[in-house]
Amino acid sequence: MLPTPPNLTWLDCDFDDLSARHVHSLLKLRQQIFIIEQTCIFPDIDGLDPRCRHIVAYEGDDVLAAARIVAPGIDPDHAEQGDRPAIGRVVTSDRLRGQGIGREVMRRAIEVCEKQFAGKPIYLNGQLYLRGFYESLGFVQFGDEYDEDGIAHISMERPANLK
Repeated sequence: MLPTPPNLTWLDCDFDDLSARHVHSLLKLRQQIFIIEQTCIFPDIDGLDPRCRHIVAYEGDDVLAAARIVAPGIDPDHAEQGDRPAIGRVVTSDRLRGQGIGREVMRRAIEVCEKQFAGKPIYLNGQLYLRGFYESLGFVQFGDEYDEDGIAHISMERPANLK
């Protein structure tokens, strides 16, 4: 039996609206999952966070799940994003996995993209092993699998106005 998820508080905010403690906890969570757990040395602090919208789930000072929304045209390293918003840095604490929190983070991020960027498809640069998860949310792979920082990735798009 899975443990009951904590009573999470959800934020949909700009980076500057996060408290210093929440920023610290967010970066610590991403470091733990993306760098330590996945043994992948890459520049997580890439300068985009202050220019992005963030979906954050927290309990007290601890960020337990998050995603960031990258507006079109601000990420010079992903030209394939084009004029679409992108959802990235989707992360869930290992203690909450399997409880639907990742799906809820994505649902909220998709909702924000649909409101802020109405009529535009949503881009996603996802890890290959999560393809089925993203497909269940309406994303479709395009192009071939590729290596990013030693991990197999795929480009995906969720068509605009998908219900």
